[in-house]
Amino acid sequence: MTHSSKIKSLFLLILSALVILAVTTTHFKTDISAFFIAGDNSEEILLASEIQSGTLSRRTILSIGSVEKKHPSQGFIKQLTQSLKAIPGVTDVWKADETRDMVKALETLYLPYAAQLYSRSPEADLNALLNPQGLADRAVGLKQALLSPQAVIVKKVAAQDPLLLALNGFKSQFAAFQATQKTLQPYENLILESAHSGMDVPEQTRIQQEIQRIFAEQSKAASADGLRYQLDMTGVPIFAAATQNMIQADVQFISTFSTVVLAVLFFWIFRSLSVFFWVSCLLVAVLSISVLVTDLLFGSIHGIAMAIGGTLAGICVDYPLHALVHAQAVESEHRAKAIISLWPGMLLGGVTTLIGYLALSFSGYPGFQQVAVFAATGILVALLLTRYVLPHLITGITKTYDQQHFTLIWIKFCTRFRPALLTIVLILAGISAYTLSELHWLQDLQQLTPELDYLKVKDAEIRSRMLSIEPGRFVLVSAPDVEAALQKAEQVYQRLDQVKTQGGLGDYFGLYPWILSQQQQTQNAQLLTQKLTPPLQQQWQKALRVNGLSVEHLGQWQYPANQNLSLQQVLKSPIGHLLDNQIIIKPKQTLIIIWLTEHQPEAIQAALADLPHVQYFSQRDLLNKLSVSYQERSQLLLLLGLSAILLVLFIRYRSLWKALETLAPALLSMLILLGIWALSGMPLSFLHLVGFLMVIAICTDYGIFYQENPDGNIRLTYQSIFVSMLTNVGAFGCLNFVNTSTLKTLAVCVMYGLILGFLLCPIMIKHDWEQDRSLENTLKKRKS
Repeated sequence: MTHSSKIKSLFLLILSALVILAVTTTHFKTDISAFFIAGDNSEEILLASEIQSGTLSRRTILSIGSVEKKHPSQGFIKQLTQSLKAIPGVTDVWKADETRDMVKALETLYLPYAAQLYSRSPEADLNALLNPQGLADRAVGLKQALLSPQAVIVKKVAAQDPLLLALNGFKSQFAAFQATQKTLQPYENLILESAHSGMDVPEQTRIQQEIQRIFAEQSKAASADGLRYQLDMTGVPIFAAATQNMIQADVQFISTFSTVVLAVLFFWIFRSLSVFFWVSCLLVAVLSISVLVTDLLFGSIHGIAMAIGGTLAGICVDYPLHALVHAQAVESEHRAKAIISLWPGMLLGGVTTLIGYLALSFSGYPGFQQVAVFAATGILVALLLTRYVLPHLITGITKTYDQQHFTLIWIKFCTRFRPALLTIVLILAGISAYTLSELHWLQDLQQLTPELDYLKVKDAEIRSRMLSIEPGRFVLVSAPDVEAALQKAEQVYQRLDQVKTQGGLGDYFGLYPWILSQQQQTQNAQLLTQKLTPPLQQQWQKALRVNGLSVEHLGQWQYPANQNLSLQQVLKSPIGHLLDNQIIIKPKQTLIIIWLTEHQPEAIQAALADLPHVQYFSQRDLLNKLSVSYQERSQLLLLLGLSAILLVLFIRYRSLWKALETLAPALLSMLILLGIWALSGMPLSFLHLVGFLMVIAICTDYGIFYQENPDGNIRLTYQSIFVSMLTNVGAFGCLNFVNTSTLKTLAVCVMYGLILGFLLCPIMIKHDWEQDRSLENTLKKRKS
């Protein structure tokens, strides 16, 4: 067995191990928000994490209606709820407007703590109650409550708490809760909570399929109701499953289609199955190592990063293709030397491309940090494999490369009319630079995912059937621990009450009356003990007699000095699931979310402006802020990337003019495309700038290869660039046919940028034809 044969066998063995390792150990993510969104502070980061994997992510809203627009029967809803609870992985199912758990909690949990929880403003409330008129009014209210439909619960409360202090906060809570229900709408809404994160798509998909199956079976069995039931669902699990299915389909399509495209290009250009096989093996090795390194550093790899990384095949194949075109032009025994002669240019091209991709790691986009690591690893591995492994893989392969006459025609045309073409290009560049101020920037990140609009519309439709709370808008309170967070939330309640009085807020839903800070509970109990004097108790007994109520059963005030109620007690009670979506507890940080109904954002922000670690949070505003931030950062990265590449070229050529000449095709292709976008009025996003950064990184390779021209044959060099350009365009062109708009945006930018950069090389980089002819004559003499 020859040395090259041993290397081939060893390479295939290692490749097989890499593929198996990548397939069996890699963890994938598909949440689009995780790819783009990273908070600027600890509160936003923790909140984003909770939305993606915490309690907020595990709940699915089920909205049941009927074709006849009539309310579903309670029997059907009860049976459906019981069946849904039996699904493996489902922890609970309850009605969105369920008040039974509140009443149960009031009976079993809150009665002993009436003295601790009766008010957020105890001084004012007790002064209003503990006077002759206030006590008389309370006695009248107690009598009315004992005669109301809620008499059973009122009797239980009054037996221990005759002043009904325990109901103080709950009265407004029940009224507000009932007022927010769209009772006239013909829908019943259920909340389903699972034990699995909303991002655990396989489990969530299984649960969703079970929900659909159970609903279909029971709605068919309930035909006696005379209603044709319909089911709508929304929530993080629904979005996650739809997103993963879409991205998974895109990745599979890209993998298959790009492989076919590259195969067709290889057979057309090289007409060799062996060449295609070995280059494919190199690419598989590059992609496998890139996946493993990215997964190792980040703990997982995002589906979009994988899809963009799949286009890396077109970039990393530049180096073996460049080597193959030159190697196929010489006899087998000279191919290793031919590849070695290309090494300086390929290394320089790899470094400049690496700069472009590494700039992405500073972009602030979580997903593009993965793309940067993925690409950087792939480029380094591709360079090393091309230099040290490829020469052994193509040993013994006959010359199969057919020259492409288009490249020669274009070079001759550019050489003949270079002054005119150069003038046209510079005029176009000048016009483009002048129109840059007219660029229209997309400011809303949500517009980057129009393919999910149908889910967003359905989500808004379902939520409109439930509460009048504005989704994605709330007040976020942050503190180091639970007690500090509760105290700060109580300050926020006071500010929000003022905004309500001024008409800037309809209502809000915080953690009160369910829980108060330990400090406030202690103050409440102490103040109540001080205020409940014997003379006041006599006035209370008199008010009871006036209303015909029993002084024996209701006339004694007995509010024992119990320990304060803790948040953990509340969360473990029947109403715990009503609150755990409003508080996030971590070892060193606690967040409290206060939901808002219709409101004026400016009024809320002004009222909370001077409270530290309290912010009005708007998901749409955050996305818009991130969009502007990403745009500005991308512009800066473009300039820094260009400067770094120019510096590397200057170090290589020791000539600023030659460095600029080499960079010109990449720079001008980007500038002209920006001008076209400005004139067309089409909106640009930061994704376009990321795409242009890729164009500069790749097209600089073309400029370097053309400038270096190591073997003195510019025709062959330009043909190798042509082959590289075709494979790159083919790889990125596949992204035009996927569902994810993010990938389509990158495809458009990169495709047209690469074609333009390729065409500009012979125009912008002047070639010394005399040196070419001299070298060709020397080679002919050596052969003879």
